[in-house]
Amino acid sequence: MQLFLENIWLALINVWANKLRSLLTVLGVLVGTATVIAVSSVLTGVKDRTAKLAAQVGPEVLYISRYDSIGPRFSRVTPEERQRKPLTEEDAEAVNRLPSVRAATPQLVVGSFGPSATQYRLKYKGREATRPIAFGVWANYPEVRWLNLRLGRFFTPEEHDRKLDVAVLGPVAAEQLFGTQNPLGEMVEFEGRAYRVIGVVEKGPTGIFGDTPEDRQILIPYANLAQRYPDLLRDRGITIIAHAREGRLEAMRDEITELLRRRRRLRSDQPDNFGISTPDAIFETFNSITSVLGIIAVSLASVSLLVGGIGVMNIMLVSVTERTKEIGTRRAVGARRRDVLTQFLIEAVVLSLIGGALGIGIGVGMSAGLNAFVPSVPSLVPLWSIGVGFGISVAVGLVSGFLPALRAAQLDPAEALRYE
Repeated sequence: MQLFLENIWLALINVWANKLRSLLTVLGVLVGTATVIAVSSVLTGVKDRTAKLAAQVGPEVLYISRYDSIGPRFSRVTPEERQRKPLTEEDAEAVNRLPSVRAATPQLVVGSFGPSATQYRLKYKGREATRPIAFGVWANYPEVRWLNLRLGRFFTPEEHDRKLDVAVLGPVAAEQLFGTQNPLGEMVEFEGRAYRVIGVVEKGPTGIFGDTPEDRQILIPYANLAQRYPDLLRDRGITIIAHAREGRLEAMRDEITELLRRRRRLRSDQPDNFGISTPDAIFETFNSITSVLGIIAVSLASVSLLVGGIGVMNIMLVSVTERTKEIGTRRAVGARRRDVLTQFLIEAVVLSLIGGALGIGIGVGMSAGLNAFVPSVPSLVPLWSIGVGFGISVAVGLVSGFLPALRAAQLDPAEALRYE
C-alpha cells in the first residue's frame, strides 16, 4: 500500500513539473469525457421527461390520423399519405359509439408545432401569446385526455352545439396574456375573433424543449372552429382521440381499425389508409431519434478519447526515455520489473484521471448551461454518468500507459545507468 501511494505521489510530482505539457496531453481525454457526461445527461433527461408526458396523456389513449403516425418520425409524409381522404367528424361520432370506447373527440388544429410555419395570433389588450395553437374539440375532451383545470370550467355540450365564442386557455398562454390577473370572464382575441375565457388548464410536465403545445393552447368548441376554418377541415382533416374503457385498449384498436376500414371502403387485400398511434409509441419514436443523435455524439467523443489515449501514450514514452537513468537507479537498488511497470501505469492513469476530472467538471457545467435552454436536461448530472466518466479515464490510462510501462520495466539496469 505504501509503495502504491508513493507511486501516486511521484506521478503527481511529474505532472506538476510539466503542467502545460500534461494539460495538452490530456486535452483529448478532457473533451471526450465532457462530451460523454453531457450526452448522458441529455439522454437521461429526455427519457425521464417523455415518460412523464406519456403518463400525463394517459396509458389508454389512441390517436387516429390520415397519416401512418403523428408526432416525430424518421421519414417524410409519403405522396400516398398526402392523397388519403381526411378523417371527418362523422368518423369521430362512429368511433365514439364503439363498445370499447369510453370517450372520443375530433381535434381540429389551427396553428403550428414548428417555429417556421404559419403563426396565428392570440391577444389580450396589447399582450400577445407566443406561438399559440387552437384546438377545436368536443365538450367531452376532459374525459378523453384527463384534463385538469386550475381555474373555471370546460365548455358544455350546449355551448359547443350553439358554437358559442368561449375558450379554455393553456397555462403558459394564460400567464403571457394575463400575468397574475384572473382571466375568467375576460375576452381574448384569436385571429380577429373575441372569445370569453371560461377556464385555465393546470400546468403539466414541461416538454422536451420547454413548453408543450398544450401549454400554449386555446381550446375552442369544435363546431365553432370548424365553421371558421372550412378549408383546413377539408384539406388537413382532423385527428380523432379515443380513450378506451379500462383494460380494453387493444380491443378498441381492433374495433376502430375494422370500423374505419369499412367506412373508407377498403377491400381485404388493401392496406390501411389511416394510422393509429399511442402516446407511448409517439414518445418512443422521439426517444429513438435522440438516442441516434446520442450515439453520433458518443462516437465523436470516442474519437477524442482515442486521440487523448494516443497523447498519453506518447508523453509516457517520452517520459520513459527522459527518465531512463532514474529507472536504472531504481532497478539497481532492488526495484523489481513489476514495480517499475506499476509506477508508470499509475502515472498514466493519474494523467488520464486529471483529464477525466476536468472533463467531468466541464460536462457538469455544460449540463447546467443546457438546462437553461432545454428544460428536459437535468441541472444535476446523474451519478452513474460521473462514474462512467471516471471509468473511461482509468481505462484510457491503463490502455495507453501499458506499452510505455512495459518498455520501462524491460530496460536493462546496467544499460539504463549508463544512459545520458
